[in-house]
Amino acid sequence: MNTALAKMIPIIAVVTILAIYSCNKHDDCYNAQMARNHSGGCTTDCPGICGCDGNTYCNECEANRVGISKVSDGPCR
Repeated sequence: MNTALAKMIPIIAVVTILAIYSCNKHDDCYNAQMARNHSGGCTTDCPGICGCDGNTYCNECEANRVGISKVSDGPCR
């Protein structure tokens, strides 16, 4: 397995768990169709974006992968 990918797996797992947990509180934000239709091929760049659920994701692709829309660039405040 690619070492860069192996290092990203724990990060992706944590982001996914946080997103699922937070979506229980933000049902109006979660988009199940977006999550189902996402290809899963996200890049590893991590400038940080704020999702509609109030959580910070590495990039918009990672947020969309778990059904969350981007609200703004940079971490959530």
